[in-house]
Amino acid sequence: MKRRTDVTRSGRPTRVVVLTRYPRLGEVKTRLVPPLSAAEALAVHDRLARHAVDRARALAATREARVEVRTDAAYAHAAEGWLGARGIAYHYQGEGSLGDRLRLAFVDGFLRGDGRVIVIGADCPRLTADHLRDAARRLDDVDVVLGPSVDGGYYLIAIRREARKAALGTVFADIPWSTADVLARTLDACERAGLTHALLEELPDVDRPEDLADAEAALAAARHEPDASVSVVMPVLDDAELVGTAVAAALAGGALEVIAVDGGSRDPTRETAAAAGARVIDSAPGRATQMNAGAAQARGDILLFLHADTLVPGNAAALARATLDAPHVVAGAFGFAVRARARHARLLTVAGRWRSRLTNHPHGDQGLFVSAGTFRDLGGYPEMPTMEDWELVARLKRLGLVVVLREAAVTSARAWEEHGLAWPTALNLCVIAAYRLGISPVRLARWRRHIAPATRTRHDAPAPGPGGTA
Repeated sequence: MKRRTDVTRSGRPTRVVVLTRYPRLGEVKTRLVPPLSAAEALAVHDRLARHAVDRARALAATREARVEVRTDAAYAHAAEGWLGARGIAYHYQGEGSLGDRLRLAFVDGFLRGDGRVIVIGADCPRLTADHLRDAARRLDDVDVVLGPSVDGGYYLIAIRREARKAALGTVFADIPWSTADVLARTLDACERAGLTHALLEELPDVDRPEDLADAEAALAAARHEPDASVSVVMPVLDDAELVGTAVAAALAGGALEVIAVDGGSRDPTRETAAAAGARVIDSAPGRATQMNAGAAQARGDILLFLHADTLVPGNAAALARATLDAPHVVAGAFGFAVRARARHARLLTVAGRWRSRLTNHPHGDQGLFVSAGTFRDLGGYPEMPTMEDWELVARLKRLGLVVVLREAAVTSARAWEEHGLAWPTALNLCVIAAYRLGISPVRLARWRRHIAPATRTRHDAPAPGPGGTA
């Protein structure tokens, strides 16, 4: 079932096009040979192309853009077999000069009704998903956006629909491709055609042997290593009774740090978290806002988002590293369990485990973990008053596999203890169904306030998430 799009950052229809060559030995990155062998140059080309496609794929996962890859492979299924089908369309890039192929990419996009078309190359290792978002935003105010490369060319060009006639007739004509004058001549063409333009951050690309060291450093930073560090991000609000134990368990589980993000507690939550070993920072209230604020300050390679009433397994960091190291896995979460002393603990645990196994869609109280790079590519948690965990997992599943482990995170049963077994369970199910049917998260947040912990209800705080806990 398709869900509504008004909870994403998408506005006018945007298309991101990755222009690259199909990997053929001896035909790609030939200027790197020597010092590289033809096979090594092919491997560099492959890594760079995958990097570019993964950055674009993040915008497809958040529904901010349609994404396509255009190659010189005669058959689309060949390129699809190379780079993977998830969230991407494949097309033949056409014949002629680079300018001819760029123009064709824009013409096709505008013919399909797109309001903004962004084309990137596949040789810029420091390109991020945020560069693409920045280009899309700037097209609200200017006709053409360019991402300049250090060598005098550009790694990105974006054009808005209103400027298509003037732009497509000028910005690709009489350009000396593969020279240091490409950007300057393109800007001159924009000036002559009366096109407003903006420049993004200048980035290096990979065309010469001297570019390889920086490229390797950039691509290595995008991977997570077997000894990757784990930062726990914990949104807190009036959680003094529980937060100390949760922080201690996270640190005992191997976390590099625990960042407790306080949304305005009126009890000793901050002091309790700090005493247990957390770094406490302040944020505006709202779990998505708080978790994004904590992630922005985290030092770890992996981010583990944890509720203040949830205890992770004793080897949580090692489990997160091992899970994310598996092929095609982009995120994971622990199994679900309720603290043994809670009322209805066994029934709630069994029901939660079956729900998790059947849907493979973990809730926030299971401790969601993801690489910091993937989290940044997705733009963080969507700023929603509720269902932010559900939505982030949905976006992650468009990128790859989300794994739910057998090892459980143990959570409290505050909602059930305060409101009974049936009411929170029924309300949670109704909220999930309503969200998938397109009901506004603002409206759903009002529903959830009926099962918020009593301390938070008194303070008119945000409601708990899909798991029924906070």
